[in-house]
Amino acid sequence: MHVIICAGGPQEEVATRDVLLSFNDAIFIGADHGTIYLLEHGITPHMAVGDFDSLSDAEWARVTDAVPNIERHAPEKDETDTELAILRALEMQPDRITLIGATGGRLDHYAANLHLVYRLQKATPNCHICMMNKTNELSFLFPGTTELPYDDRYQYVSFFAFGSDVPDVTLRGVAYETTAELVTMGTTRFTSNEVISPNATVTFSQSALLMIRSND
Repeated sequence: MHVIICAGGPQEEVATRDVLLSFNDAIFIGADHGTIYLLEHGITPHMAVGDFDSLSDAEWARVTDAVPNIERHAPEKDETDTELAILRALEMQPDRITLIGATGGRLDHYAANLHLVYRLQKATPNCHICMMNKTNELSFLFPGTTELPYDDRYQYVSFFAFGSDVPDVTLRGVAYETTAELVTMGTTRFTSNEVISPNATVTFSQSALLMIRSND
């Protein structure tokens, strides 16, 4: 199962309708104002979650009229609307969660979403969680060997140490291969590589890598 969550970031950051509908049998969840974005794309979400304090009265009426399952929370809460939506998605035990509408706009919201995805991905290794906008896809990798998707939508792939230095990084099937290299915090050396083989992999033994695939 694939769950797509639309958060309320700037609408210009949201993936296009064609991309959203290209995922077979996906279930959609709207997080707060992201519910309106989905409806404006002609997509009725399975569920809407949040405090909905960013919606006008007309927009709230539209949500209540269209969405079959609505979970409304008080604005004073510990979790963000996006976190609540991801937690509801995880209850469905999906294989994959894609978060859209979570980049751009306020940098504190972007930073919160980045660390949220890291924490929940680490806690649920059997579900792949990623963030996507019109030109990028972001995800976290943990120790072991991970296959790197060969995808025409993303020409470039970059890796960043997240939290601490990452030793023993071996890249295969990319334009610039490495063997047991150290990825240090703050380095730009592993930026703008390219996947050139359908059998490309990244292998490392400790810590976590932030992987960003881009086409812009």
